Amino acid sequence: MEKQNIISYQEAIRRARNLKYIPNAYFTLYHLTCNFAKKTTEGMSKTEKCRVRKALNEDTFTLDGDLYFTYEDIDTGKAKMCFKCLMRFIAFPPNYELLKIKYSVDE
Repeated sequence: MEKQNIISYQEAIRRARNLKYIPNAYFTLYHLTCNFAKKTTEGMSKTEKCRVRKALNEDTFTLDGDLYFTYEDIDTGKAKMCFKCLMRFIAFPPNYELLKIKYSVDE
């Protein structure tokens, strides 16, 4: 089994945000889904072409807005978001190699 490269969630978010300065650049994101209302999960979600979008107003969220990562699916134009702690893998240009996201509250 090949060694998986690891990145902190803070670094992943920083690099994703910096892609807005590069024309036509995007990232790929894998995250676990979570539905608090139904108390279910649909497993892993993959979005191939993402760009970070503007954060929503604090009054939009039922929980602290800092817990969410907001992004846009470039292919569909659909606004999406996930909990930062549920982000699992991310890939950046130029080679889009998957990086495992390490989430730690100690950092």
